Amino acid sequence: MSPREYLIDRFRTDAVTLRQRAAQLRSGPPQPGPDAATSQRMAEACEDVLAMIEAIPEADDASALVAALTALMPLLDRRALASSASPPVRSVFAGAATRIREVADAERRHQSAATPAMDDAGTDDEIGDDGLDEEIDGDEIDGDAIEEDLDADDDDLLDPDAHA
Repeated sequence: MSPREYLIDRFRTDAVTLRQRAAQLRSGPPQPGPDAATSQRMAEACEDVLAMIEAIPEADDASALVAALTALMPLLDRRALASSASPPVRSVFAGAATRIREVADAERRHQSAATPAMDDAGTDDEIGDDGLDEEIDGDEIDGDAIEEDLDADDDDLLDPDAHA
């Protein structure tokens, strides 16, 4: 899974989860955490982030893709500042910038660790083609493991007690 695909999946899933929460709150008993309107605004913020990421075309060159994703961070930071009246919405944009930074850093580490070595014939040895499924910093991880590591940093987006 490419960094772009991972981020698209992540923010699409968050948006769906938040919309489901909003619907449950509208038709069911109150629950701790953000109310239905706030959950709806958070879902819309996730969809805004999703649209930004989807606007970046998939690239064969991982460096170009990382650069394009990283270029979103100032825009996300501005959106977070503009959302200061709603801390839960602000946290979506700030969390997105953090998530992109983490994914970009992981991809850069993978690129530097997976620089193909030249064999005796002068050709590149194949190291692997998925930055999220390779060995990074000596710890073998897969896409699910990195997702869990990254998810631990922004679980407050969906934590009902984080914005009570």
